[in-house]
Amino acid sequence: MSDFETVLHNLLKLLTFSDAQVSLTESAEEVNLIITVPEDATGMLIGFHGEKLDALQLILTLVYNRGREDFIPLRLDINDYRQRRSVTLNELADKAASQAVESGREIILPPLSPSERRLVHLHLADRSDVDTYSEGEGRTRRLIIRPQVKTGL
Repeated sequence: MSDFETVLHNLLKLLTFSDAQVSLTESAEEVNLIITVPEDATGMLIGFHGEKLDALQLILTLVYNRGREDFIPLRLDINDYRQRRSVTLNELADKAASQAVESGREIILPPLSPSERRLVHLHLADRSDVDTYSEGEGRTRRLIIRPQVKTGL
């Protein structure tokens, strides 16, 4: 077991998840870490819209890269939350884009984390009927979807 895996297991034990299943896949470009815990306990590790998950990912990324010359990003997922959230965000983005086009007005999405805003921007990037941009600072930053202005030329 590597030093990182020892730290990870100790951390999970401190958080009362000693029975968690861990899958670690490493490559030269990235590290994927999947943790599976009982479904009724996921909220403790994921938090509201993944806030705790993002914080835990940051901590584990720093631990993993401690003492390394080259930084390798670590992507953490717990009980497939990120995959399910991605589907939900894509559906939200599609619905808001359709509303923007139909109404001719901008649609302001609810608060999203920076990584979630990025997913929505990327999801809608290929659509020619809407534009996306973010406005505001910190927790008040919002992603806005607006209908593409059509020119008569």
